[in-house]
Amino acid sequence: MKALLAQMLLAADLPLELLSAAVLFCLPLRRRKWFPLRAAAGIVLSLLCFWPLMSFMSRLSPGLQETTLPLVLVYSFLSFGLAVAFAVFCCDITPWEAVYCATCAYLTQHFTYCLYRIFHLEWEITQPRGNSLLAVLLYAAVYAGAYFLFARQLSRDGRYNIRVPHSLGTMVSALSIALVLSAVAQQLAQAGGPLYPVCLLYAMFCCFYVLWGQVGQQKRLNLQHELDVQQQLWHKSREQYQLSAENVDLINRKCHDLKHQIAALRCISDRAQREESIQALEQSVMIYDSVVKTGNDILDTVLTEKSLLCESRGITLTCVADGDCLGFMDGVDIYTIFGNALDNAIESVTPLDDPEQRTIAVSVFSRAGLVLFQMENYYQGALNFDGDLPVTRKADKGYHGFGLKSIRATAEKYGGFLTIQAEDGIFLLRVTIPRNDS
Repeated sequence: MKALLAQMLLAADLPLELLSAAVLFCLPLRRRKWFPLRAAAGIVLSLLCFWPLMSFMSRLSPGLQETTLPLVLVYSFLSFGLAVAFAVFCCDITPWEAVYCATCAYLTQHFTYCLYRIFHLEWEITQPRGNSLLAVLLYAAVYAGAYFLFARQLSRDGRYNIRVPHSLGTMVSALSIALVLSAVAQQLAQAGGPLYPVCLLYAMFCCFYVLWGQVGQQKRLNLQHELDVQQQLWHKSREQYQLSAENVDLINRKCHDLKHQIAALRCISDRAQREESIQALEQSVMIYDSVVKTGNDILDTVLTEKSLLCESRGITLTCVADGDCLGFMDGVDIYTIFGNALDNAIESVTPLDDPEQRTIAVSVFSRAGLVLFQMENYYQGALNFDGDLPVTRKADKGYHGFGLKSIRATAEKYGGFLTIQAEDGIFLLRVTIPRNDS
């Protein structure tokens, strides 16, 4: 039984080393529930999967140390596939992020393996790698360093930023080269070739260089992201100032009209004219009906602010909202969703000439454990979509088009999603978020 277990461990040494490295790169990500149990189960399943596989491969070639180059590559890429499945099983990430995670793990494992082989040659260690104390200490030290140098640096907000296509392609290409070099080096070692250490050193250099390059690229992406955020905040501040100026101007005009209407009332003796003036006066103070009360102070602020803007532009804003169901959300997130959505709707209906189409309907309600926010408005012209989001029609695309992306990111933050429909001149935006009153 002990001999069988030892043989299983020897056959699955690469998956064990690779999955151990994958655990390191999964730790900074958004882990699924029961992550430790999932990780342990994944490692155990790797043993169960690779034992019959290596038994079959051993029949095709005499021993693991004398396998042919194609079998070594098959063994390596099957291990890589297992690491991808392990990352998806343990973390809430996309398949491409899982490939990225598995690639980083494989680069780390392969760097450590090559380093161990060099020590093995230098010190002429005769113990098997699975039983060597040096192997355990070396792998533990290198993996710990890789966690702090690479794993913690590459993730952002529990995700891997792999928006640049060549980032993943470069890593996979470098890993493939390193694996082929190592497979060739293994054949050279069996033949007693002097190039074996050179191939190992070159493979180590490739692995470390690519990982270090990814850290540098991630830092540049983070700096670019911060710069984009600062630019967006500046433009939002300018838009907020313009909105405040419009609201102040609207109130000043209404107050000016009220002053003259009150003065006129003092001079009117005819009853019919006085009644007409009183009705005009009532119409002037209708602006204060723009104050919205929904049960949520943040939502009230956003809706009141935007309703004043709609009043000044001759837009009808109707709202049926249960603000109490938004109590579990952060105030900034509420403002992000409703502020951006209303800005887009106001921008869409402002150019319309038909007064009946210059309307915006907002509804917020809770149903079946979900909070639903829905906004409808008319629009004119054609909408072009990039994926599931419409492309901004403003000329300055560098500073626009982020509103819907912000809404989607905020919804996903709470485990929800954004859906958009545009048909027959009607634009429908719906945000669905699981309610979490706790």
